Amino acid sequence: MGPRQRIAIVGMGGIFPQAPTLQQFWANIRDGIDTAREVPPGRWILANADAFDPRPGTPDRVYSLRGCFVEGFQLDPHGLHLDPSLLEQLDPLYHLALHAGRQAWRDAVTERLDRRRVGVILGNIALPTDKASELTREILGRTVAEKLLGAPGDADEARTEPMNRHVAGLPAGLLAKALGLGGSNFTLDAACASSLYALKLAADELLAGRADAMLTGGVSRPECLYTQMGFSQLRALSPSGRCAPFDARADGLVVGEGSAMFVLKRLEDAERDRDHIYAVIAGIGLSNDVHGRLLAPSTEGQLRAMRAAYEQAGWSPWDIDLIECHGTGTPVGDAVEFASLQQLWSGGSWRTGQCVIGSVKSNVGHTLTAAGSAGLLKVLLALQENTLPPTANFASPEPQLPYESGPFRVLAASRAWERRTPATARRIAVSA
Repeated sequence: MGPRQRIAIVGMGGIFPQAPTLQQFWANIRDGIDTAREVPPGRWILANADAFDPRPGTPDRVYSLRGCFVEGFQLDPHGLHLDPSLLEQLDPLYHLALHAGRQAWRDAVTERLDRRRVGVILGNIALPTDKASELTREILGRTVAEKLLGAPGDADEARTEPMNRHVAGLPAGLLAKALGLGGSNFTLDAACASSLYALKLAADELLAGRADAMLTGGVSRPECLYTQMGFSQLRALSPSGRCAPFDARADGLVVGEGSAMFVLKRLEDAERDRDHIYAVIAGIGLSNDVHGRLLAPSTEGQLRAMRAAYEQAGWSPWDIDLIECHGTGTPVGDAVEFASLQQLWSGGSWRTGQCVIGSVKSNVGHTLTAAGSAGLLKVLLALQENTLPPTANFASPEPQLPYESGPFRVLAASRAWERRTPATARRIAVSA
């Protein structure tokens, strides 16, 4: 993506914990609201008392009951070219994706588009969902009864809609069908990087001329006991149940769920269609973290991705006003990311504390394959509101991170976003 080839973001939609609307999502960010709470009743197959053990690393147990959950959401089927009775039987994962995707689509100017030339590329985690697990229990439960216990199986026992087994690939195809979009559609799972990876591939479709608009972003709504137990076994989960990136009290991540979607067009097409242009994508960098580990990434790998993005954009790192970090709240991971940023900015012409850094995970938890899209949604709203956003749960800096003498600062409260000069564009970086 060279300096003359820009991609415009012209539509956005999303749903996150305690944020059924984009207005509420922004209000929670602006006010530093942490949406973590104890798991709602009925969300886990195990009772809380049976699942919980405060000792980290206890097999098949969780040491925290807190997470960030989307609650009370009901999908409105209006305008979706899908059978409402089928929708009722599908997992909440698909409901979140359909809601966010439809919202983003309606936010863009689409009347002139040939829908056959609009594609869908989404990040989505390939883990069990509520309905997929129900289906598995029904099928395997019957098999155990027949083969191991010698009991007759109940032929009518499997009542869950079989389409729910398509955890990995169905969300993009279902969204494309619901909106009548005929371009390329697929999902990918690149873990935390998935939604920004999807964004990059969607931009490539536009730049190659294979599409005239793309719907892209991420969704994450696996069975939450599965992720809670997995991160407990990794000892990455916050025992306090509080995600506090870059703070002295940071003790781990909190798992979240939700979806954020965007409509992309080539900039000249967006200007022709008189779209509302939320932002322009100047560069995207990808890399493989060859030498890193799951909870301790490699600075070298992070730097390759960031430098590629800046090279494409034609920017210097110190041109940036706001960096939405990956910022999981794990002390080791956050320290590596901070060190990567320091190295990226070394030798530059910057002022002390000139760039705000933060992480939306302090508000909605780690939304896994939707993490990058949640961060992008946050900064687009910050641009729209001319406000530099705070990071929730930030009280005092982690002593090992040298804020006072460096270019970065974390805000505990929102503040007005002033341009450097009247003619200077606001510039943002987002990492996942």
